[in-house]
Amino acid sequence: MSLFCLGAQESHEYSRITIRTLTMRNMLKNFLGKSRVADDAEELPKLTSSSIERIKTLFENFPIGRRLRYFPEFRKELVFETILVAYCLNRSYVYSVDAIERDDKGYPAAFWGGDGEHKSPFSQLKQLQFLVPDTSTLEKKLDYQSRALLGREGQFNTGNAISLISNAGPEVWVVDTQVTKRIVLPDGPYADMKMVLLTPDLTTLAAFEQRRTVRAKACAPVTLSFSDGSPPEPCSVVIVDLSETEVRVRVRDRGASIPEMNPGEEVILDVDLGSEERHRTLKGEVLRRSPEHCVIELKGLIKDGRPGSFGLLELLELKAGLLNYSN
Repeated sequence: MSLFCLGAQESHEYSRITIRTLTMRNMLKNFLGKSRVADDAEELPKLTSSSIERIKTLFENFPIGRRLRYFPEFRKELVFETILVAYCLNRSYVYSVDAIERDDKGYPAAFWGGDGEHKSPFSQLKQLQFLVPDTSTLEKKLDYQSRALLGREGQFNTGNAISLISNAGPEVWVVDTQVTKRIVLPDGPYADMKMVLLTPDLTTLAAFEQRRTVRAKACAPVTLSFSDGSPPEPCSVVIVDLSETEVRVRVRDRGASIPEMNPGEEVILDVDLGSEERHRTLKGEVLRRSPEHCVIELKGLIKDGRPGSFGLLELLELKAGLLNYSN
């Protein structure tokens, strides 16, 4: 029965029973999980050309130092941020991508241990894990029902599923992992910090087009500048399409180019739709850039000099303005 068909009292009772049921399920899972999941990850099957290809793709799209998003227990509505700080290869921590040697085709050929002194051929890889910070404190932002669905031990209970999301150019890569254990490293660059070991399931590694959602075509003038005030002269560009919270802009003048900028840099978009009440100043973050085009994720709205959120109504208002704009 749909929750929307219930009365207020019945709806409250339905939610209470659902939370209680799922909480009991998580308690049972917590109890059984520790006996089902070993303290360390199981060994990988013998490496094949197919699995090495997947590991190569995994390393390329989930490199050490990459900022990631994730959602726990397949609950896609609960998205958090994290960062991949190390690989754990055969129980040895690798903190730098340079510690993995590659052949002339880019395939991993060998790796150095955490001490940087022991080199192993990649064919001897038996265990592959990710090291990420323990971001359990983010659960405090959830409402009671969402926290209950994660269970008393939270998102990083041993055996839980953590789906990692990596933005890599025009694609988004996703891989499901399993929580191996929580740890506090005794030494190394992240000594005494709470960390989590995740074991990726290579069979779940997949990519999809980042902007495959419906795109609204547009042609509206925009002034592009960096949030820190550089470059001195803002760049004139044109919004050519909008999808969800992302816009694609191109240079307005022949022979011009988009200023040099890196993914993650904050920019300001002044959107001129022909009248003062339809003028919009938006704050965004660069996803990718070429000399002629740039894809920007909209992060906020600046109104009367004050930052504000960019929600559904603001998105729809902007889209309607773009669709109704004419030069």
